[in-house]
Amino acid sequence: MQSHFANDVIETNCAAYAHTLAGEPPAKWELLGRHLAEVGGLAGEFANAFGARAWGEALGYWHDLGKYSNAFQEYLLRNADPDASEPSVAGGRVDHSTFGAQYAAKTIGGHRGRVMAFCIAGHHGGLPDARSSDASTERSSLQWRLRAGPPRVPAVELPLTVWSAPELGLPFGPTGANAAFQVAFFARMLFSCLIDADRTATEAFCDPAKGAERRVARPTIGELASVLGGFLHAKSAAAPRTTVNEMRQRVLGDCLAAAPEAPGFFSLNVPTGGGKTYSSLAFALNHAHTHDLRRVVVAIPFTSIIEQTADVYREAIALLAGRALVEHHSGLNPRQNTRANEMAAENWDAPLIVTTNVQLFESLFAAATTPCRKLHRLARSVIILDEAQMLPVELLAPTLAALRELVVHYGCTVVLCTATQPALERRDGFDLGIEGVRHIVRDPASLFAALKRVTVRRVGLLADDELADRLAGERTALCIVNSRAHAAGLFRKISERTGGDATYHLSTYMCAEHRTSMLRVVRERLKNGMPCRLVSTQLVEAGVDIDFPVVFRAPTGFDGAAQAAGRCNREGALAMGSVYLFDTASRPPPGLLRDAAQTAHELAKLYPDPLTPDAINAYFRLFYWSQSHKWDKHAVLPQFDADLSRPDGLDFRFRAAAERYQLIRDDQTPILVPYDDVGRSVRDRMLRGEPMNLDLLRTSQRYLVSVWERLLTQLLDAGVLIAHESGMFLLVNDAAYTDDTGLNPDVAGIDPAVLVQ
Repeated sequence: MQSHFANDVIETNCAAYAHTLAGEPPAKWELLGRHLAEVGGLAGEFANAFGARAWGEALGYWHDLGKYSNAFQEYLLRNADPDASEPSVAGGRVDHSTFGAQYAAKTIGGHRGRVMAFCIAGHHGGLPDARSSDASTERSSLQWRLRAGPPRVPAVELPLTVWSAPELGLPFGPTGANAAFQVAFFARMLFSCLIDADRTATEAFCDPAKGAERRVARPTIGELASVLGGFLHAKSAAAPRTTVNEMRQRVLGDCLAAAPEAPGFFSLNVPTGGGKTYSSLAFALNHAHTHDLRRVVVAIPFTSIIEQTADVYREAIALLAGRALVEHHSGLNPRQNTRANEMAAENWDAPLIVTTNVQLFESLFAAATTPCRKLHRLARSVIILDEAQMLPVELLAPTLAALRELVVHYGCTVVLCTATQPALERRDGFDLGIEGVRHIVRDPASLFAALKRVTVRRVGLLADDELADRLAGERTALCIVNSRAHAAGLFRKISERTGGDATYHLSTYMCAEHRTSMLRVVRERLKNGMPCRLVSTQLVEAGVDIDFPVVFRAPTGFDGAAQAAGRCNREGALAMGSVYLFDTASRPPPGLLRDAAQTAHELAKLYPDPLTPDAINAYFRLFYWSQSHKWDKHAVLPQFDADLSRPDGLDFRFRAAAERYQLIRDDQTPILVPYDDVGRSVRDRMLRGEPMNLDLLRTSQRYLVSVWERLLTQLLDAGVLIAHESGMFLLVNDAAYTDDTGLNPDVAGIDPAVLVQ
């Protein structure tokens, strides 16, 4: 398609530079005209996925116009700074993004110019708020930057280039109560195109080898669908003819039958153990192939389940996985804008992405450059939301607004996967819910009845000693509790009674590599019929493939009880498995866990069995559908106020919205632990000052444990932990990490009360 700037003369021979090369003379630096053309071309290509090519091109051509200033060029010649990003009093950098924002606002004018100004002004420091009443943040606001002049913004004389104003029209007409939100969402998607284009083009010049690596061809969606189909056919042929396997085949058949339907909202409601992981991917790949969609994004509630799901997909798509699958979840501290964080963020240029709800949804409301970079890749994608009912009630309104935008204006299909009844569909009393959701599984009631494999019993209050006695008396059992401290303490009590024989522990005080190793041991023992008692936090729920005959569950919501039941008699080898719901003296941690458990407690007498359809329906009505006062508890949507009748009426507060939209509101900090030889090697290499590179960073992800601020401070004070320049913290006392329970602060003499979370 012809560029909207095709008649413009890009002065590539003008001696103005965009980027330098270390140790090289200016003759080998990148000319600014060339950089603008390349970023314009890429941003236009990216934005074309949602009908906004001209917008992307204009942003790309204009984003660095400020670099034509004499002040900026003199700065480059003086410092040869390859980054030269934004103003810095200490480093003497020259503001170059404000001029481009002013140019766009003046040249385009109105709302369109304002949208472009937001993107250009933020292309290094992040999307700004429109205005600020706080003197400390006023200078970062768009309002201040659009009126600011010299000396902050150097005067710019543009070369003999026709910087024309293209015809920019919104690819859709903003309508209804959410019209302002729609425009703000569009601005963030354009911002994503600009950030990715700018970084991709800059990387290609400054690091050609890395740039070439990004251009390696990826497998197509059709190839992935074909390979997955062959894998599932072989798997089905080898599976024993049981009721569970027959139902899995039925679910897969329904998914394949629904794949040709038009893009939009779908729901896939399948009991745990019903083959949802494979079947949802089969639907997504075949649906994407049929409708020429670009990728499949799978979002999962917990980081702890990411590894398992990604491994399942790698086995299914075999040799294609290396170039097709991106597993994106970062344990790095998002508050630290470090080189390590920059490297951790992928731009999702792959056909299959496995990520977390936090990574997906917080990026959709982010203002910072790194999380926003990938967003344009979501256009014309299939998005699978695993355990969709786990989205926080207090963020339902902005979350569902974003999902509607992706479907209505960006060509996406969204699949709402649950192991219970649908929770997010519109119904009486839940006007916020999603309309027009198509159910993939035909006759789900009969499917749930056929896959009933457990009996649920309520056993009342169990003190830890009594609970430990009962679990020690079981040959094979799983116990799920609500906190890491409870799991570790209960594990020790059971071990005292069994001598540690066949007793295991699982929690997020163990790094991912440790958890994977422990699950491997547990699965092997279960497979071979050996005794196995496992105490775990809720990380084993929502997808972890383990199968116990007996499961104990601490207070949780009805959906949590269903997830726990999914780890019991999963393959249907017994006539019925046994699930015991018990109460504890202490309440679950505050937040979603406590609210869910309280809702379940209120309904317990009416519904002794929380797995019945009526019970689940009553639970969601009380927990989700009647909680309208909580749906936007943190006032995210009001940050996108706008008066569309005024040219300057886009009063968007992107940074305020990003601060308010947090799926996990209690900040934890990752620390690198010395589990096994690889973990110790990574830590020791960092201690020796080895430069952080992509390989080292990715390896470190498997050896991170996140802790609350109070515990972090005490570990630092005790000298078992040190801060590293990368933004990570390193555990330097090997004795503070054990093979049984992972992180063990007792070694540092820390009060166990710190571990209450």
